Amino acid sequence: MLCMMTSTTPQWQFLQGGGEMGALTRAYDWSATALGSPDTWPQSLRTTVSIVLNNRFPMFLFWGPELLCFYNDGYRPILGYDGKHPDALGKPGDGVWTEVWLVIKPFIDQVLAGGPAIWSEDQLIPIHRNGRLEDVYWTFSFSPVADEWNKVAGVLVTCTETTEKVQQLATVVEFSKELKRQVAERTAELAASNIRLRRSNLELEQFAWVASHDLQEPLRKVRVFTGMLKKNEQLSTELLAKIDASTARMSKLIQDVLDFSRLTAPEELFADVHLDAAMREVLTDFELLIAEKRAVVQYHELPVIRGIPLQINQLLTNLLSNALKFCHPQRHPHIEVTAVAVTPQEMAAYPELVPGKKYCLLQVADNGIGFGQQHAEQIFNIFQRLHSREAFGGTGIGLALCKKIVLNHQGSISARAVPGEGAVFTVLLPYE
Repeated sequence: MLCMMTSTTPQWQFLQGGGEMGALTRAYDWSATALGSPDTWPQSLRTTVSIVLNNRFPMFLFWGPELLCFYNDGYRPILGYDGKHPDALGKPGDGVWTEVWLVIKPFIDQVLAGGPAIWSEDQLIPIHRNGRLEDVYWTFSFSPVADEWNKVAGVLVTCTETTEKVQQLATVVEFSKELKRQVAERTAELAASNIRLRRSNLELEQFAWVASHDLQEPLRKVRVFTGMLKKNEQLSTELLAKIDASTARMSKLIQDVLDFSRLTAPEELFADVHLDAAMREVLTDFELLIAEKRAVVQYHELPVIRGIPLQINQLLTNLLSNALKFCHPQRHPHIEVTAVAVTPQEMAAYPELVPGKKYCLLQVADNGIGFGQQHAEQIFNIFQRLHSREAFGGTGIGLALCKKIVLNHQGSISARAVPGEGAVFTVLLPYE
C-alpha cells in the first residue's frame, strides 16, 4: 500500500536516503497500519528505522505488538525473486515468515521478554524465495530495541547468509573424507604389499635353505655311493636302490620347490601332512650321517596335520640336523621325536595360540651338548650362533627358519636345555 508523501515534509526527514528500501518505506501508506503515519511514530522507531535504512549490512526489524516488518537494501538480495519482496514491508511477521515462524518466533519472544540478544552461526533455516522453498544457512543475531519508556518494543535482526560457505565446507569435508578413504585404501594396499614382500623374503630364504641344506644330504649319499662304484667296489642291488632313492628324493624336493613357487595364495599351499611319512623321508636323507655318528633316532606314531608339506619337511629336517650337529663328543647321539594332543588346560600356557584350534605338541629331544637356558630365545634369531663356526658349521638360519615356519602355521616353538645334558625343542602345530 503506497501513498504519495513528499520527502521534504519535516517530520519525514528521518526517512531520507536508504536507496530502494528508503523510497519504498517513504511511499508506503503507514496510516493503514497499527503504527499510523510516520509523523506520529515514537522517536525510538524513527531512529531505528533510519539506522536500518542507511546501513549496508543486512538488517530486518520487527516492531510493535504485530511485529511489523522493515528491512534495508542490504537485506533485499536475501529475499531473492518471486518471493517476499516487496510485499514483506509493513506486514505482520507471522504473515511474512509463515514457513519459518515456528523457528524464529521463540527467538523474538525471548528478546521481547527481556532476555539477552540471541546469536547463532551457520544455522539452517529454509525460506521461500525464487519461487520455491530453499535450504538457507544463516549467521544471525536477534537484538532488543527499547522505546522511550525503556521497554522492548522491537527486535532488530542483523544477519548474513552463509549458505555458500556451508556448502563449500561440506564439499571440503567430503573431499577430506574421500582423501582419507583413499589414503586408508592405499595404506592397506601398501601393508598387503609389505606382507607379500615379507612372504617373498621368507620364500627366498627357504629356497636358499633347500638349495644349501635340504638337497645336501641326498646329494651326499649319491656322491658316496657313486664313489664306491668308481673304486669298483661290489655293485649290489641295495646300493643301486639307495642311489635311486636319493635321486628320487632330490627330484621330489626340487618339484616341491617349483610347486611352492607357483602358488601365491597361502591357503593353496596347505595339504594333509603325514608326520610319520615326513619323518621317514628326513631319516632317509640323514641315513649316512646317522650311521657315521652311530646315532639312534626314535619316533612314535606321529599324527596327520594340515600344513605346507615343503615347510613341515624343512622344519623336521632342521630340528633333526640341529640334534645331530650339536651332539656330545663323549656319547653317541640319541634323539627321540614324540607327538601328543594338547589339552585345553595346557593351551592356557600358550597365549599366542589361536583359541578354538586343536593343537598337537611335537617334541624333539636329544642328549647333546645343550645350552644355557638364558639363550633359549636367542637361538631362534637369524644368524645368531652360540658356538664358533670352526667348532660347528652352518649358516645360523636353521632355527630362525623353523620359527618362521611354525608362526606361518599359527603355532609356537620353544626350547629348553641343560648344558652338557641335551636339549628339547617343543613345537605346537594345529591339526587343521
